[in-house]
Amino acid sequence: MSFKAKFILALFVLTTSATAQAPKAQPVAALNGVPVFEADAKWPVLPADFTWGQVIGIFADSQGHVWTSSRSRISEWDPQGKLLQSWDARGPNGNWSTIHGMFVDHNGYVWTNARESNLTVKFTRTGQVALVIGKYNETAGSNDTTLMGRPSEIWVDPADNEVFVADGYGNRRIVVFDGATGKYLRHWGAYGKRPEDPPARGGREAGGGQAAAESVPATPPQQFSIPHGIVGSRDGFIYLADRGNNRVQVFRQNGEFVKEKILRPRCGAQEQATWTPKRPCGTEAAFSIGFSHDAPQTYLYIADGGSHFITVLRRSDLEVVSEFGGPGVGTGQLGRPHNLTVDPSGNIFVAEAAGPKVKHPTTGQEVDAGFRAQKFTFKGTRPSQ
Repeated sequence: MSFKAKFILALFVLTTSATAQAPKAQPVAALNGVPVFEADAKWPVLPADFTWGQVIGIFADSQGHVWTSSRSRISEWDPQGKLLQSWDARGPNGNWSTIHGMFVDHNGYVWTNARESNLTVKFTRTGQVALVIGKYNETAGSNDTTLMGRPSEIWVDPADNEVFVADGYGNRRIVVFDGATGKYLRHWGAYGKRPEDPPARGGREAGGGQAAAESVPATPPQQFSIPHGIVGSRDGFIYLADRGNNRVQVFRQNGEFVKEKILRPRCGAQEQATWTPKRPCGTEAAFSIGFSHDAPQTYLYIADGGSHFITVLRRSDLEVVSEFGGPGVGTGQLGRPHNLTVDPSGNIFVAEAAGPKVKHPTTGQEVDAGFRAQKFTFKGTRPSQ
């Protein structure tokens, strides 16, 4: 049976058995110690004719099924890593570009973005388009209420079906819509303020095109720089991974700013700033965010796509307590961790985009890291140091 025929059959089986879903797992008691993980080399089980491209969306649903986006296809994997279905997410005309970010909501709809087409899209579980937010290839800046600006990730609140979008690579905001109708509700930028877009780039800067020497900034950046990852907590807060600014910002759902955490200083003048942490400098230290699976969601997991680690933060004070990974292609090493998700059992799944050049651990040849999805199995906790 051909690869295509297998998935036609899989779609039929999934459609006819949609009502026979496993019960939703209940959150466990508060974790007593720092979470510990072990990479699972046996997940996923790739069909012979399946190859990854950049993996730029991943989400574990309430059944423990993992959904991925790669090569403009959305794929569903069961908890053992078996591929259940895969469908083209490029829209009815096949022209939606860069299927980016992933979320499966409380009603079973699959949300993603056609990033380079400026669209946020809601699909059924089997790939039928249910709702489109934005207009194809149109954008109008961070304060427009109908158009998107290269959106990145999505979170849907099960309490009221509001859709929160990190928007994104072009715009500088969090924007909220009604999940049933797509009606615009509200938006905000960094620190809960109205976002301000940069002026259009003109000609050369003064001084023969050379920019002035970078000065030590007195305060953190006042605008988002690629608001990339977004997730909501059980106690009503929104967490935003501000990728280009190496930070996480926390808000109430009405946009009120609560607090922030700078994960690394950017290399250069920021290393001398009083408001940056005393950690090694880096770039793009906050791509995506997930919570530990315990009821109070004690810990945050952050995909540090610049340094190729998963950073573990204590949610109460946003202090870094652990990290794991590191650049490479071996099991448990990472190449540009781009998105992450946590399943009901506490396992972390990481989507890797185009990583750095590294030496292969067996052959010693230079290879590209990334271009895969990995599972990190939750193994319990260790005492806090």
